[in-house]
Amino acid sequence: MTSAALTGALVILFYLWCVTLGLWRDFPPSTNYYDLQASAFRHGQLALQVQPDSALLALENPYDPNQRANVEVLWDATLYRGKYYLYWGPVPALLLVPLKFFSAREIGDNHLTFLLLSGAFLFLALIVYHVWQTYFKTLPQPIVLASLALAGLINPLPYVLIEARIYEAAIAAGQFFFLGGLYFFFSAFNQPSRLKLTLAGILFAMAVGSRTTLAFPIGFLALLFLIWSFKNHKANLIPQALALATPLIIGALLYAWYNFARFGSALEFGYSYQLTGFNIHERIRDIFALAYLPPNLFKTLFNPLELNAAFPFVKATLWGGPQSWLTAYAPKIYYYFSEGVSGLFIASPFLIFAFLKKQKNIFWISVSLTGSALLLFFAAQIFFYAAMRYLLDFVPTLALLALFGVWSRFEALNNKRFFSALALMLWAYTIVIGILLPLSSNIKRIKEFNPELLVQLVNFFK
Repeated sequence: MTSAALTGALVILFYLWCVTLGLWRDFPPSTNYYDLQASAFRHGQLALQVQPDSALLALENPYDPNQRANVEVLWDATLYRGKYYLYWGPVPALLLVPLKFFSAREIGDNHLTFLLLSGAFLFLALIVYHVWQTYFKTLPQPIVLASLALAGLINPLPYVLIEARIYEAAIAAGQFFFLGGLYFFFSAFNQPSRLKLTLAGILFAMAVGSRTTLAFPIGFLALLFLIWSFKNHKANLIPQALALATPLIIGALLYAWYNFARFGSALEFGYSYQLTGFNIHERIRDIFALAYLPPNLFKTLFNPLELNAAFPFVKATLWGGPQSWLTAYAPKIYYYFSEGVSGLFIASPFLIFAFLKKQKNIFWISVSLTGSALLLFFAAQIFFYAAMRYLLDFVPTLALLALFGVWSRFEALNNKRFFSALALMLWAYTIVIGILLPLSSNIKRIKEFNPELLVQLVNFFK
C-alpha cells in the first residue's frame, strides 16, 4: 500500500510539473470560463456577467465569422438573445460556487484541469487496486505498481495539462466523475449495495453534467446493470435499480430545466449559438457525421509521430495519412489540420492488450469497460475534427481493459517469459511517449513561460 501511494504521488507530482510548466508554484495563464460561470451562478443568474460588445449585437448575423472579423468576442462562448452562455456542462462551475462566497480570486481552468485529472487518476488507481484485491490476489505487487504508472502516464493524460484550458477541463471533469462512478459500480458487482449504487448514480449524473457525450456509456451501463441484477439478484432488482436510476433521472431533469431556462429547449445545450471559427448556427447538422469516420479513424489509431534525432525526439503530427485524401476526400466540414494527434497504436501500443481475453470472473467488468470505451470511441470518430484531448474520453477505459487483459494472460500462461518481455517493452515505450509528447508538442508555451526549463531539457538530453 505504501508503494502504491508513492507511485500515485509521483504521477500527480508529474501532473503538477506539467500544468505549471516546471514552475511548480505558479500556474501560467489559462482560460477562466468555469470561473465566469461560477460567478454568474453566485449572483443568481445563468448568463455570464460578461457583456457582449455592442458592435457584435448590431451585426445582422453574429454567428458568421466574416461579419464579426473586427469585433471582440468571448471565443467559443454561446451568444443567445444578447447574452453570453457556455455550452460546457455546468457541474464544474457549480463546484466553484461555494468558493465564490469567500473569495473573489479568479480560478483558472488549468487549476481545475489539474485537480480533476488528478482525481480521475486516483479513481483509476482505486479501480486497479479493487480489481487486484478482489480477482487477482496472486498477482505480484510490482505488476500492480507498474499498472498504476501506466494508467496515470499514458498519452494523453499528461498531454492535456500543458495548455489545460476550458476544453481540457471539461473532459477531465467528465472522466473524474465517470471513473468515480465506475469504481462504485464495479464494487457493487462484488458486494451489491444500494449505497454504492446510489453513489455511482450521483457520480454518473455529474459526469453527464460535465461532458454530455458520457450519457451514452452511462445509459449502456444502466442497461447492463439491469441484466446483471436480473440474472444474479432478481429479488433485489427493483430497489437496486432505483438506487442507481434515481440520481440519473434527477440529474437529467435538472439538466433539461437548465437548458430550457437558458434557450427555451430542454435539448439545446448551446452548441447551435456558439461563436467559433465557422457559422455553426447554419452547419449544426454537420458537426457529427459518419462521413468523418475514415480520416478520424486513421488519425486516432495510426497517425504517425514526427521523429527527431535530438530533444524532444518525438512530436504529434497534424496529418500523416494519404495526401490524396486532402483533396479527393473532403466530407462536409471535416478539418484535416485541426491539431496534432498521435495514433493509439503508434504512441500507446500497450493498448493492444485491451483485445486479450479476460478471466471469466471479471466478465461484467470487462463488458462494462468494453461497451463504454466503444461508445465513447465512436462518438469521437464521427466528430468533424480530431484532437489529442478527445482521446482522454476513452483512453482511461481502454487502459483498464489492457491492464486487465495482461493480468488475465499472465495468470493463465505457464511460460510467462516471452509475454512478460513483450508487455514490459510496450509498457516502457508507452510511458516514455506519454512523458515526451506533452513537452514536444508544447515547446512554444514552455519557451514563453519557462525558457530556462527548455534550456535545461535540451542540455540534459545532449
